[in-house]
Amino acid sequence: MERNRRSRQPEKTGLNKISRRGVEHGFSILSLWNLIPVFFLIAVLLLIIPRAKVSNIEKRELAKFPKFSISSLFSGEFTEQLGNYYNDTVPARDSFKTAGYRIKALFGIHPEDEVKVIVKPENVTPNTSSSSSESSQSGGESSLSPSGENSVSQNEPSSSDSLEDSSQDERPVFDDPDAEITENGLILTKQNGHWRALEVFGGGSGNAYVEALNNFRSDLPDSVRIYSMVIPKACEYYIPSSYADTTVNQKEVLDAMAERFAPGINYVEVETVLGRHVDEEIYLRTDHHWTPLGAYYAAQEFADKAGVPFKNLSTYEAHDIEGFVGTMYAFSRDVDILDDPETFTYYTPENLAYCTTYFYDTAYNYTGSGRFFQGVADPQSNAYLTFMGGDELAVKVKTDVKNGRKLLIVKDSYGNAVPGYLFGSFEEIYVVDMRNFQCNLVDFIEDRGVTDVLFTMVTYSAVGGNADSLEVLRTQAKGEPIYDGAEE
Repeated sequence: MERNRRSRQPEKTGLNKISRRGVEHGFSILSLWNLIPVFFLIAVLLLIIPRAKVSNIEKRELAKFPKFSISSLFSGEFTEQLGNYYNDTVPARDSFKTAGYRIKALFGIHPEDEVKVIVKPENVTPNTSSSSSESSQSGGESSLSPSGENSVSQNEPSSSDSLEDSSQDERPVFDDPDAEITENGLILTKQNGHWRALEVFGGGSGNAYVEALNNFRSDLPDSVRIYSMVIPKACEYYIPSSYADTTVNQKEVLDAMAERFAPGINYVEVETVLGRHVDEEIYLRTDHHWTPLGAYYAAQEFADKAGVPFKNLSTYEAHDIEGFVGTMYAFSRDVDILDDPETFTYYTPENLAYCTTYFYDTAYNYTGSGRFFQGVADPQSNAYLTFMGGDELAVKVKTDVKNGRKLLIVKDSYGNAVPGYLFGSFEEIYVVDMRNFQCNLVDFIEDRGVTDVLFTMVTYSAVGGNADSLEVLRTQAKGEPIYDGAEE
């Protein structure tokens, strides 16, 4: 019986199979025709929607539309650059990248150059020794830090090798015995409830820096005062104790450099000064720079060394930029930094209305007057450009002070935050970037009647390749006339 029932069930015919395949094929064609307009719409939108010009995540200008020429077309250069332009300037590029980082973080996927060091607040204990220690080095080349300042690799000989550990002011120590570090040494650490990103310091002799300043001392008359104020990286104070052997004690390196200065070069030692204020916000958590508050304490120490008046911070007006996330998000690509923004606070002096700021290109051609403290596009990402608008220019400030003292500041980007605190200390202040100024600096000092010269930069610059530019400043374009178009 059962067998008969089964035998009576209709078998699938070839026609049924063909019909099913036809339906599936029809649905595939229909889906394809529905997708074509979608892809077409996306293509059109990509052509007409304004394309990104700057990546705030990567802190760089994006590719520009290439210039067309017959030769570049036939060589393939034009089409290659065109493809790179469209790939690099996708609309909402940063938003897509951030979304990608968030998705990766959900699955526990992190970039190779990122390290997370979790430091719990209850593990913070006082200590009377430096928060970083020396590290034995041997051989090696200078390298570029993630921040773009020149650094020295972990293998370069350090002048601190033979020095005893100097006593420090009492500072907190951050413990995390289970932490790990990757090859490039970028550390992402949670301290006191907030994320902080750190670069480590590999040490270095600073010979090029010391030699350049000694040569300036020899070239300039004794009446011109010379000062060296090198700023430590944040790792000097905030490195977790379990990573103390990954970063060289910066004070020892700077002290050893100062011992080799020629007589007449004044060493402005700010490592100890900043160390007294570690519990304050003297370094940015989400950016590789220090804060304007840290620059205030350093400028105060310099003014004391220079013997000029200095205004208390209470006389300044504070300005807050909320939601700031700086370069460390670009370097780490970790959304914890993005999701833990900080307040960028800068200070303007009470005599600002009586000061005039003049701007020049790097060859000291006058380009116009303006504001020293500037409003910037996307301040939540570019707040540090508040000072003079950045590095690609030279600046002169005429103040209402009448003491005959004229200051020249030779700096990297760390020095940008310093001049505003000295508007009540000097009659004139000149600011040039060590990496791009094109005039002969000895001629410039003599031509402008400069009485005081301050070399100020981060340790990476002082012991790395940026220091070589100081000797270039001393020897380039010697004897060429220097005109100040603002005074003609």
